[in-house]
Amino acid sequence: MTGAYIECFEGVDNERLLGAWFDLGLPENEWRSYMGKIGVHENDLAVQRMKVKGIAATSACIYPFKLHGSMNLSDMEKIIDNWGLPQIVKEKSKLFFQHWGAAEAVVRDTNPSLIPFDQENSAEILCYTVGNILAWHLIGEPECYVSTINLGSGWNQYDEGWKVFPEPATVQLLLGYPTLTSGAAGGITSTAAAALIRTLAVPAPQSAFITEKVGYGAGPEYASTNILRIQLGEWCTSSQTVKSSNPQKGTIVIETNIDDMNPELAGYLIQRLLSIGAMDAYIIPIIMKKGRPGLLLRVACKTERQKEIQEEIVRQTTTIGMRHYTVSGW
Repeated sequence: MTGAYIECFEGVDNERLLGAWFDLGLPENEWRSYMGKIGVHENDLAVQRMKVKGIAATSACIYPFKLHGSMNLSDMEKIIDNWGLPQIVKEKSKLFFQHWGAAEAVVRDTNPSLIPFDQENSAEILCYTVGNILAWHLIGEPECYVSTINLGSGWNQYDEGWKVFPEPATVQLLLGYPTLTSGAAGGITSTAAAALIRTLAVPAPQSAFITEKVGYGAGPEYASTNILRIQLGEWCTSSQTVKSSNPQKGTIVIETNIDDMNPELAGYLIQRLLSIGAMDAYIIPIIMKKGRPGLLLRVACKTERQKEIQEEIVRQTTTIGMRHYTVSGW
């Protein structure tokens, strides 16, 4: 299956990601048709070719509609459900906001359902999120992998006060992902982009990649770090490679406890895991710390499917860690 290798050597934001999908040959007319259903019309999108540091890239900027009133996680999910989008795009878009809400809840020590999304930027976040996930869908839903992510560093002063970079929610969202904080001033990886990376991608394996196509996304002209690259191709790993390095074939059980994911996604998650090779998968309601209700996900699979199953669990849930053990008698 074709994979997408997202390289974040200058950080990542949703504008550059969208530009890179366009640069890879996104079917623009179909994409625009879907976006028109959510209120993003011809004059609301600017796509142009440009050069960034001598490299030809594509810039894609959305000028969204306005949303009125304070928005929370439930409000965002209702808006997405009411849009005429492919089901996978709706599910991934809602997962995006669940990831973001869970991260902000940890930082603020509150419940994800109480996290307010900035009224000024909520429409922009919605449009870029749906736009990127729709682009991923129309490109062919490649398995996404991400490089080490440059987060930037430092402090900036805004009207509401000083802000530290990388932002706390950005760091929380990228737990388990390789990151670095370079000398670049400011937050060159946005919180929205971090949530999108967690929704679509897992850390790239340490192996060679055979590139078939390359796309570059450009950011705003005023930004000092404003280019991102996505390569489409295949990793030099296969079931044969896994088998040769794992001669003792058997059955393992993978488990993870989850307390910050919408349980309505459980049905899709189980079907998805079974479709990619899980022998069995089910969820058990549990009580976690501070009396919070949670879910125990338990998946049985052959050892040669372990890596793929674990990567899919990272993509589809809010887990930050898993355990596994060998079983017999299957």
